[in-house]
Amino acid sequence: MLRTTGFYLRHIFKISQLFSRLDDRALDELEQASSLKNTPKGELLFYEGDAATSFFVVGRGKVKVFKLSPDGKEQILLIAGPGDSFAEAAMFTGGKFPASAQVLEDAELLVINRDRFVSMLERNPGIALNLIAEFSVLLHKLARLVGELSLTDVTTRLACYLLDRIEEKAASSEPITLTLSDKKTVLASLLGTIPETLSRSFQKLTRDGIITVDGAKIQILDTDRLREIAGE
Repeated sequence: MLRTTGFYLRHIFKISQLFSRLDDRALDELEQASSLKNTPKGELLFYEGDAATSFFVVGRGKVKVFKLSPDGKEQILLIAGPGDSFAEAAMFTGGKFPASAQVLEDAELLVINRDRFVSMLERNPGIALNLIAEFSVLLHKLARLVGELSLTDVTTRLACYLLDRIEEKAASSEPITLTLSDKKTVLASLLGTIPETLSRSFQKLTRDGIITVDGAKIQILDTDRLREIAGE
């Protein structure tokens, strides 16, 4: 069932990093360019090379943005959850999506029309400044991803990933427990490897007394050694 209430649209705007600081007048205009779409798990939203007529904000669920190599190997570039936007840069880079996107969990997405949004930018420079800031964050993440994939081994990438998940608690000397929200097949693709190699990295960190693993629950026993492996 497709939600169409303005209240729910405003809820997504408010949790969005891209739009949360906009005033009511700008949100009123943005609402006119937006629609809601329910998408089931597994649905492909777009393929690399498709015309970029819209971009998206996640209200509920998860979406992966990925590229495929010529031999079919998948590399995840981004996992977008509630409040995250994706595919916005494609609207300004030749009008085609540079990657593909697939729904990982049943999702509710805010779909923003390209032409209407570009018209909004001409009248609301504050939104354009927000976009520039978000693009800067995305560029930093992609640069880090390229560096990790080309210069580090899988265990180092896994250590970086775990530290990112616990960054708010990483200063604590007590063991920290987190629950992996991504399946290991998805996590392996995000880290540029295969599930078997990822499992060996988990086993290595466990043998070294740095973590314990119980299904999707990971307990960080030694944050300092995890930082050393991550190269921080």
